[in-house]
Amino acid sequence: MPIQEHEVIIPSAYPLAGTLTLPENSGDQIPVIIMLHGSGDMDRDENAKQLRINAFKELSDEAVRQGYATLRYDKRGVGQSGGNFYEAGLFDLIDDAVAAVEFSKHQPQLDPKRIILLGHSEGGLLAPAVHARTPVHGMILLASPAEPLADTAAWQREQMKDDMRSQKGFGGWLLRVLNVPGKLDKMNDDLIARINNTTDAVIRYKGKKINAKWNREHVQYDVRPYLAEVDCPVLAITGTKDVQVHPEHVHEIGRLTTGTCEAHLIPDMTHILRRTKVGPGIGEILKDYKKQIVHPIDADVQRLIADWLHRIFPLT
Repeated sequence: MPIQEHEVIIPSAYPLAGTLTLPENSGDQIPVIIMLHGSGDMDRDENAKQLRINAFKELSDEAVRQGYATLRYDKRGVGQSGGNFYEAGLFDLIDDAVAAVEFSKHQPQLDPKRIILLGHSEGGLLAPAVHARTPVHGMILLASPAEPLADTAAWQREQMKDDMRSQKGFGGWLLRVLNVPGKLDKMNDDLIARINNTTDAVIRYKGKKINAKWNREHVQYDVRPYLAEVDCPVLAITGTKDVQVHPEHVHEIGRLTTGTCEAHLIPDMTHILRRTKVGPGIGEILKDYKKQIVHPIDADVQRLIADWLHRIFPLT
């Protein structure tokens, strides 16, 4: 299906540059999917300097082929959007997502009663809080946690330490002799202390720029009470080889939300929505990301989303 792409500016604390994509000759009042990024300096396609996931571009293209509109935008301080990425806190990101929902309500081509949030990773943490501020009508949560970020980060560190302890040969022996697993916890504790002992938005730690405000605000934020208030239909999808979010949280999302929730766990799929044969160790899977991104996102993700959209938000 041919598409129309419109460059837009979403008014927020800083102007957010985005793309509103519509099916050709779509007419008025069609459902829209608003895409909320994972963590990092993500642009509207969900590409970052470190890794070009391109998930939002692919998801948008398929959704529009199915007859739905999409809105995706450069994160604050990224791409063509205003502001400073490193100074943006968690609640700033929620404000920006709320602004995107309000913007959608005033577009003549879009149905203000059929607005859907699609959150990937951290975007799935934001979506329930956005819904609490400006209710939406559906939610798609991809590789999304159902716990505070600090708990997820602690789980990731435990996986890293297990990886180090299980490594064989001279490299594994050296890691154990140098007590690298123990030093990992010490370095994290030191960083957290530095973050909590300042009110600065940005700090430098070991030569690296750190978004201290974002980290502090995540400590204050627990998605679970917000999930308990989600009363719209939800589609949750995660992969069994997700080492950045607990795979079983896909079912916890369904337990917490009060609306209808469909939960799917895709075999061998990772956090970046591709499948892999490597693993199960976190180091091996993360290293494999650069090989995975040369492939499109998993076809089952696209199929499950398209099926859910047509059932929950049928096109007239």
